[in-house]
Amino acid sequence: MNTSTEWADLMRVWQQDVDDDADMRGLRRRVQTESRWLSLSLLAEYAVGAVITCLVAWKLATDKGPDTFVWGFAMLWFTGMALQFTRDNRRGTWIPSAESTCAYLDLALERLSRRERSLRFAWLLYGLQVAFLVAWYPATWFLWPEQAWPLIERTPVLLAWLALTTLALVSWSVNVRARTSSERGDLERLREEFRVEP
Repeated sequence: MNTSTEWADLMRVWQQDVDDDADMRGLRRRVQTESRWLSLSLLAEYAVGAVITCLVAWKLATDKGPDTFVWGFAMLWFTGMALQFTRDNRRGTWIPSAESTCAYLDLALERLSRRERSLRFAWLLYGLQVAFLVAWYPATWFLWPEQAWPLIERTPVLLAWLALTTLALVSWSVNVRARTSSERGDLERLREEFRVEP
């Protein structure tokens, strides 16, 4: 009976080790996959930034009006803000600090925090763009009155674009928050199982 109990205990320990190893392998695969996606996302974001810059440069070269200059400057400023944030927000999240469970967990949790920071920045940038657009109306009316009526004619399109963008941003935010919360729960469970200190 004693031998049987010891054997059962040994089996439980062995199975727990297997599960831990499986969790660790899964965590490593997850971090490595995320690293590849981070690299692709960074390239895509810089490619979009380069396209926007080229479009603005073309517009400034073909239309030298002061309103075009203000619009172009604003677009470059918003693009620069986004690219600067993209670079800074990914700093220190490319690889774990060591080949250990603790380091991989810390990196995975830090990436979740950076994802939430990206969400907050997206809303900040969107708010600044909307504020610029709202300010553009009186500025156009007083500084470039000849452009006021064409701008008013485009108002329904701009409002539709704002509505669709806001809806998309809200949907994305809800999805990101739910996914982040679920992933953080899984990682915290692993932290408890491996008894890694926060």
